[in-house]
Amino acid sequence: MLQALLFLFMGLAGSAGPGHYGMRVLAYRQQLDRGLPFAPGTEDGGFAYSWWLMCFGQAKLADGALRQFGNLAGIMGWLTLVGIVGTAICITLNAGLGD
Repeated sequence: MLQALLFLFMGLAGSAGPGHYGMRVLAYRQQLDRGLPFAPGTEDGGFAYSWWLMCFGQAKLADGALRQFGNLAGIMGWLTLVGIVGTAICITLNAGLGD
């Protein structure tokens, strides 16, 4: 059962992770191209920008495409985070059981 959960979480992180990254790039380019203001500390498009998208900060800006890219990036970011945490927990439990 634990191996099935590990497989599930790794698949979740492995498929949602690239989706999050791609949508984050599109959202960042949209924000740059439209000249929309960045939240403090997110101007470089790094981890802080990903977190800002995952907290749906783009919803306040009046740009439909940015909201769409940002919402998809946020959802996929949360799925990736769940997959990474679930994978870590399954590996830890598996190591503790001595399998």
